[in-house]
Amino acid sequence: MCRLILIFLLFIGDDLSAQTLRFGVIATVSTAQMQERFAPLLRRLEEITGHSIELGSGYDYADTIEKFAAGEYDLGYIGPAPYIEVMRRKPGSLWIAAALDSGSSDDFRSAVVVKKGSTIASLNDLSGKRFAFGSPDSTLSYYVPMKMLMDAGVDRLLGRYDFLGRHDRVASYVIMGKYDAGALKLDVARSYGAHLQIIAVSPIQSDFLIVCSADMDPTLRATIQQTLLSLQDQKVLRAIKPSLEAFVPRSDSDYDPLRALIESVEGRAKAGSW
Repeated sequence: MCRLILIFLLFIGDDLSAQTLRFGVIATVSTAQMQERFAPLLRRLEEITGHSIELGSGYDYADTIEKFAAGEYDLGYIGPAPYIEVMRRKPGSLWIAAALDSGSSDDFRSAVVVKKGSTIASLNDLSGKRFAFGSPDSTLSYYVPMKMLMDAGVDRLLGRYDFLGRHDRVASYVIMGKYDAGALKLDVARSYGAHLQIIAVSPIQSDFLIVCSADMDPTLRATIQQTLLSLQDQKVLRAIKPSLEAFVPRSDSDYDPLRALIESVEGRAKAGSW
C-alpha cells in the first residue's frame, strides 16, 4: 500500500512539474501573426523551464485585458496602457518580468497618418474630419494620439471618430478612404509607407512588457525573468520585433508618467469635452 501511495505521489509530482503555462498576448495584429512572432521565444522558455507553453489571446484588447485581470494567463505580452488597466482592476496581480528595449530605435511612438496624396498636412487640418483610432485600451492607437489631439486643440473639432480595434485595421481603412486620418504605431505606419503619409509623431513611449501572474511560483518567475534579461539570440528577439535588441528590467513606477497621461485623457472625456 505504501509503495502504491509513493508511486501515486511521484506521478502527481511529475504531472505538476510538466504543467502547461498559458501565455497571453495583446494582439496588435492577427493572432496568427502573434503566434508566429512569439514561437521562438516560447520554445526557449519551454526549454529553460521544463513547462509547455501555449499562446492565447482574447477577441480584442478589452477581452484580453479581462482575461489578464481574471488570472487566466500565467504570463504574457501586454502593452503599457493595458498593463495599467489590469493593475487598476486588480492591484498587484501582475509582476513585471522584463520590458522590450529597441535601443536607439524610435519606433514605439504614435503616428497620425493620412492617405498618400491627402491635402491634410498637420493636426490643425483635422477639423471636421473622420478619424480612426485602434482600441480604446491601446497606448499608441488611442491614449497617446488622443493626448496629441488635445494638445493641438482639435480633439473636439473632429467630424467623428471610431475605434477599429487593431493598428493594421486603422491603416487599411485610411488607405481605403473610409477615414480621413487615423492613429497607430509608428512602425506599423512605416510598413504602409507606399500608401500612407505621416503628419504627426508622438514622443517615444515605454514599450510592451512581459509579465507573470503574481501567483506564479517565485522561483519560476525568477527563472523566466533571468532567461529574458540574458537573452541575446537575435533570431528570437527580432522575430518578436525587428528593432528589438534586448529585454530590460522595469518596475511598476516606471509607468507613472503614462498613468498621468491616461488620467488626463479620461478626465477630459468625463468632463464631456467631446
